[in-house]
Amino acid sequence: MFSDIFTLIDFLKYQKKIKRVFFFESSFIENHLAPYLYKNKNINETIIISLYKIQNNNLKKFKIFQVNKLFFLNLFFLLLKTKYCYSSTPDIDHSAFQRSVFKKTKYIYIQHSPVGLIRIFRDNALTNFDVVQVVNTFQKNDLINISKRKNKKIKAWQGKYLFLGDENNEQFSFNINQQERKKILIAPTWGTDFFHLNIHLTIKKNLNPSEYDIFIRPHYMSLLNNKNLISDLIKNNFQISKGKINFNQYDLLITDWSGLYIEFAKINRIKSILIETKDKILNDKFHEYKDDSIDTFARNKLGKILLTTQLDTIESQVKDIILNRNDYAKKIDKFFDSYFY
Repeated sequence: MFSDIFTLIDFLKYQKKIKRVFFFESSFIENHLAPYLYKNKNINETIIISLYKIQNNNLKKFKIFQVNKLFFLNLFFLLLKTKYCYSSTPDIDHSAFQRSVFKKTKYIYIQHSPVGLIRIFRDNALTNFDVVQVVNTFQKNDLINISKRKNKKIKAWQGKYLFLGDENNEQFSFNINQQERKKILIAPTWGTDFFHLNIHLTIKKNLNPSEYDIFIRPHYMSLLNNKNLISDLIKNNFQISKGKINFNQYDLLITDWSGLYIEFAKINRIKSILIETKDKILNDKFHEYKDDSIDTFARNKLGKILLTTQLDTIESQVKDIILNRNDYAKKIDKFFDSYFY
């Protein structure tokens, strides 16, 4: 607690020198926010407020204020006077992440996923931001819809999804695996019944172990909600994918409602297998909106959908995707050229 008090005092003195704050809630969103810091030409005008110890040496070039207690995090934001605050954390004013009492700061939301803005965000999760980044036309339409229904004037910032890299800073570049054994990544989102139904075990049972190396990457929220998940996965002989994700390492992705398949398609130019688990809907007002978001549209364009009753066919679906990857790649390129900024 005392360290947070001294950090807060230091921050209140230091913020007079700066223009912008970046809020790093967890290491999960680090690779989504970091590219926007790198574009800052004047490091001395930008600081980071973090809830964890940042290890990235490039980020350590910026002044970092690490907070341990949510009470003090709340004070940081209530007393903020900087011109801009960037975050990939939604639900501003509905958590310790609050708008400043001084009303001088513009709040800018940076996307950490290319999926829709209605289905998986709680109602009012974005309504108190001044600017929301949109990385595709679907997100832009979602934001227009949200603004109208909430009677807000939220500005849409059409920007590239820099998590995937850009022309000057390419983060990923796919190299086709020429080895006979293919590497498959299972990466479900949280809030579905994927693990409850033991879908990962059924997938593993239906894939020939002599042909495939299977890795699994639970969502960090799944790990928070189930402290025994990792030990259970290891006990069932899964290889755990952790740390910074490397798309180049895998030949194919299996997920449920995670937006990771969109990122995987962009980088690897290949379809993913999408398991039709219980839909992930966090917005209790979702059905009041017209469902024309990217969440349903892209699934049919960038993935092959399997019902939970069709998992015995999963190996044939994997072989089809790998065999016809060149044909699928052309359609995937057309999709991103048509809908992404």
